Amino acid sequence: MKKQNKGTSGYRHLFVAPFIIFMLVMVVFPLSLLFYHAFTYEGSFTFDHFRAILTDGPSLAILWRSLWVAVLAAVIIMLIAYPIAYGLAMTGFKRGRTILLLFTLPMWTNLLLRSIALNNLFSLIGLENGFLALMIALVMNFLPIMILPLYVVLSNIDKKYIEASQDLGATPGRVFTKTVLPLSVPGIIAGFVLVFTPIVSTFFLSARFGGNSWRMFGQLLSDHYTTRHFGLGSVLSIILLIVVALTVLVLNRFSKVGNKRGGLW
Repeated sequence: MKKQNKGTSGYRHLFVAPFIIFMLVMVVFPLSLLFYHAFTYEGSFTFDHFRAILTDGPSLAILWRSLWVAVLAAVIIMLIAYPIAYGLAMTGFKRGRTILLLFTLPMWTNLLLRSIALNNLFSLIGLENGFLALMIALVMNFLPIMILPLYVVLSNIDKKYIEASQDLGATPGRVFTKTVLPLSVPGIIAGFVLVFTPIVSTFFLSARFGGNSWRMFGQLLSDHYTTRHFGLGSVLSIILLIVVALTVLVLNRFSKVGNKRGGLW
């Protein structure tokens, strides 16, 4: 048996090797280049790129605007997606998966085509590019991404927990706030991260629907790389990575606190 385990362990390393190679080529190497360009200028170590970004008022204004727009859009999407996912997963709706497929069907179409069609619709109804048009475009494009993890988590909740709460005399509202909602926190966190991250870094949607007055972080990042200012672009990318990492840490902390208390409230 021991000889057999030693033999199979070698094959396990072979199976892991493609994943390791993929991570080195697609993750480690790009991140290494990112940090190299961020901390070097003409081959010398420097913090000038960070100093230039952190002292640039317009860049910081775009960063803060992107953050609160992404948070607001993610919250709006959550408020719309949660009742939909709850209705499809928890009410025993017979055609829930079919309705879910219809929600995700637009994602099968290219983002560019969807955006052009939506822009033409806005032109027909007289809605000009700006904050409202940008928010509608963000909600419509990222709503299916939020619904999917919520639906998966809600549909996998053991109904025995709900029945136990009801047997103990909990009202429907209390069953939801003390049982269903805390158990669905992983889906909320996953959906929020999946939506928040691309909204912060989006550049096409903001350029198409926001106009010059609603430039987003992704546009600033694209401009620096387009003009071959790799150092400044790398610093912005690192800032984006830090923002996403902090968001995940805060949401995970919120989830742990909610679980310890036995609920969110």
